[in-house]
Amino acid sequence: MTTPGGHNGWATADDWAAQRPYITTLYRDENRTLKDIMQIMQEKHQFFATVRMYKARFQKWGIEKKIKAEEAVEIFRQQTARAAAGKPTVAYIRGRRIDPDRLQRYRYRAAPVISKKIINAEKGSDDRSSSNSSRIAQVVCRTPSPSPSPDATDSAVSISPRLEEPTELKVPHECMQILGNFIHGAFDSGLWQMASEGDHAEMNGAFTWQHYVASSQGLIRHGRVKEGFSLLGLCMDQYKQQLRQPDSMFWLATYKCAMVLASQNDGLGDAFIDYASKLTSLVLPPGHPFNQLWSRVMLTGLRGIKEHAGAIFESYLDLWGRHVNSRDTNTTNDVQGAFVFIQLHCTGLLSFNLLETVIQGMIAGKAISRESAEFLLQETKFRLALLSLSRRRPKKAESITREIMAWLDSQPPEYYPDLRCKAAWLMFEVKQRKGTQAEALRAGRDLLKLSQDSYGSAHIQTLEAMSAVENYCRKIGATGGAEQMSKDFESRWRTFRDMADERQNFPQEIHQPWYYRSIELGEKVGYVEETVKLFERCLKLSDGSP
Repeated sequence: MTTPGGHNGWATADDWAAQRPYITTLYRDENRTLKDIMQIMQEKHQFFATVRMYKARFQKWGIEKKIKAEEAVEIFRQQTARAAAGKPTVAYIRGRRIDPDRLQRYRYRAAPVISKKIINAEKGSDDRSSSNSSRIAQVVCRTPSPSPSPDATDSAVSISPRLEEPTELKVPHECMQILGNFIHGAFDSGLWQMASEGDHAEMNGAFTWQHYVASSQGLIRHGRVKEGFSLLGLCMDQYKQQLRQPDSMFWLATYKCAMVLASQNDGLGDAFIDYASKLTSLVLPPGHPFNQLWSRVMLTGLRGIKEHAGAIFESYLDLWGRHVNSRDTNTTNDVQGAFVFIQLHCTGLLSFNLLETVIQGMIAGKAISRESAEFLLQETKFRLALLSLSRRRPKKAESITREIMAWLDSQPPEYYPDLRCKAAWLMFEVKQRKGTQAEALRAGRDLLKLSQDSYGSAHIQTLEAMSAVENYCRKIGATGGAEQMSKDFESRWRTFRDMADERQNFPQEIHQPWYYRSIELGEKVGYVEETVKLFERCLKLSDGSP
């Protein structure tokens, strides 16, 4: 038997002993694949061995690369207990330090039964008697070693007395603790449940409320000021109902609403914060988590909300994702959750590491189907087209929009009505920037027809589309068309208000957090582009493409 390339002789026992430290470093510490290691050892060290030989040696040496379920559960148990005592943590398994990002990836990709064990361990409610004691013994969690200067002596190293955290640091930390306890309790008590297949997801209330707030601002921008503020008033009235029966995205919708309103006008943002905090104190008991949250938020006001948004959103969604991953969810819920992660990353409020970990975990675990991943890719491209238009690049915006429309044309005609309408809306805006008036009016008529066919004549989507086309007609001097559209709008608006009064609620329910067609919180081109590339990469991997 000869080695590859005709080299005589496979690695001997002495060869393995001599190369053991180097091979161990490559495999365990540098996380190289076995294929890479074999290539390195052959080309650089003339060391030849088969896959089976390597695996036999790894087993003999006791090298285990994968994190075992019992080890992961124990790490998260110890981390939580140490965090409650104010201690930072580094984790080791068999003497090897475990990268925190790798732990989070393990968590999101773990099977539901393992995720549930991790959550129970963090709450101290699991049964350790059934755990593998030998594996747990290999786990060590301790405080990171300090890093004094090289010339410091033991006598020169001193520990400063503990100082009180400044308010701007204490507030987000306390908010995250309150939200964490609230999330655990809401899922464990059954207050929040992921819907069964085919049902609407439980977070629709927050999406609906958030969408109507954004639509009120759209009406105002299109010149329908009275109707816009009327709709905003309806939103404030419905906030009370949301308080009494909050879904899992309610607090994020509240936080985001303050930021959206403040992006239009700081006075609006401050007014909403004042209204929401006072209403919460009237509707809910003093000890309710939402009152505890507002008592902290009011210490820093709108400035603090803007500064702490990223930390609050990331912490909240990390905890939410852990619970969702521990349950047998369905595509409806998971796609809606993915929407939120994507949107917040595109606005810079969520790290790419967390987004990548969650999306890859969802796709690999089949929580998001390939079809749904394709849909989310098109939705992300839609954000990129919007940004291109806002940066005065209508040609690029049109090119991306046509790509989206081509994909939609390849789908059954009854699929994705929301994305079809958003693409038609975007094309209308593109034609206003770079086309003739006739092209823009034709695109506007296409938008109105599609909206009415998809939603109905008195749906908020159709009404807002009417306000946009009417506003354009007035700009170009098409007074007759604008006046006729104004009469139609006002008639349909009365129908909309009558439905709202009859239901004592919003007339229509919204199912997508990205239903709205504007850049609400200053999305960044780089963040959107890397999200597009993430989905393209994940789709290639799911196809088995190189």
